[in-house]
Amino acid sequence: MKTNIRLKKELSALAVTLFAACVSAFTLHIFVYPADFAPSGVDGIAAMLQKLTGLGAGYYTLIFNIPLLIASWFVLKKRYVVYTIIFTLVSSALIQVLAAVDFYVYVTQSDKLLPAVFSGILLGIRTGVMLRFGGSTGGIDVIACMIQKKKPYLNIEKSISVIACLIIGVSFFVYGNLECIMLSIIQTFVFEKATALIMRDTRNAVQFVVITDKPEQLRNEIIFNLKHGATVTQCKGMFTDENKYMITTVVNTRQVPEFMNILKKHPDNFVYYSDVTGVKGNFRRYRDDVAK
Repeated sequence: MKTNIRLKKELSALAVTLFAACVSAFTLHIFVYPADFAPSGVDGIAAMLQKLTGLGAGYYTLIFNIPLLIASWFVLKKRYVVYTIIFTLVSSALIQVLAAVDFYVYVTQSDKLLPAVFSGILLGIRTGVMLRFGGSTGGIDVIACMIQKKKPYLNIEKSISVIACLIIGVSFFVYGNLECIMLSIIQTFVFEKATALIMRDTRNAVQFVVITDKPEQLRNEIIFNLKHGATVTQCKGMFTDENKYMITTVVNTRQVPEFMNILKKHPDNFVYYSDVTGVKGNFRRYRDDVAK
């Protein structure tokens, strides 16, 4: 039984990898290369080298990624590296095939904003789905994972941002105009937003923290009306030095108005709440949902 579940999981991961590789290749070929701007990361370096030398970007993607993937084999999890290798090989090969068959490209002389926006969305989806199941699109992602593996407390995001800015800055000397930099910035912004959206769990929720003297007053409301659990912790107020109780609970976004009405019945309580980007485990969206 466990073997079948694991096989299905790996087949799903393989299908997602192939899908992401196809999205990557078609997006780069149709939208990015004809618009003459460089996306961030290895894709941007490959695009610029293709512009300068005429050699296909797929070859440069392989040239840059192969050494990184060989090194990562000895540092990172084998599953991560295997799926990254599959993605890199398929996307690089498909880029060359699309160029060889002279596949359709989107060319506009008036407004290149659309290619930047749409390529950002599609490449963000590509990266997000790969990261969600534990793979990557290669390049800077692999470098970041290796550094994070060795130094887990290092803030690698700043270094990645610096590298991305350098690549965008160098593109000015390749394409020879300021427009390419502006398009790259727009594409990178949309790309990051799209990736974050895919990485965000679809089960959006809100966490409430209630400081109260009488937790039993809220117990029935939370458990039987909202159909959620809660954690109660004893605490002490720093200013008053009084013993209190802290109730922590997570409710779905549609229940926020209902919970706020409940809290209005107890105006002496102190409440703060914040968005939760994802929820796993026993959490129900609606009252009649079965616990799982």
